[in-house]
Amino acid sequence: MALANEVAAAHEASLPLIQFSIKPRLCVLNAGEEVCRDELEVKWQSSAARSLCLYQTDKAEPLRCWQSATRGEYQFELTASVSTDFELRETDTGTAVSDQRFQVVYNDKKYRRARRNPWSFF
Repeated sequence: MALANEVAAAHEASLPLIQFSIKPRLCVLNAGEEVCRDELEVKWQSSAARSLCLYQTDKAEPLRCWQSATRGEYQFELTASVSTDFELRETDTGTAVSDQRFQVVYNDKKYRRARRNPWSFF
């Protein structure tokens, strides 16, 4: 068991680091709004060629795949009412190599009465 962990760690250490970003990463819903519709831009970059697929974690099929590439870009429209995670996975093993979260936040700010009267100087 320990040997398997060492081999996996050595394999991961030999793989180049991946820079992965999603923009925007946040959607604020105001009172009365139920879903967020936004154009997302996904970018990734690696120092060595990788075969990767982009997954939305609640879906089985990949959104986009790249074969033997050092970078990738993908734009799509997302409709979401809850926060959603995205992963870059190796195409041959299905192993997640990086992840990002698109966060949906509800702005349920209630207007409250001022603490002091508007005519008060103190």
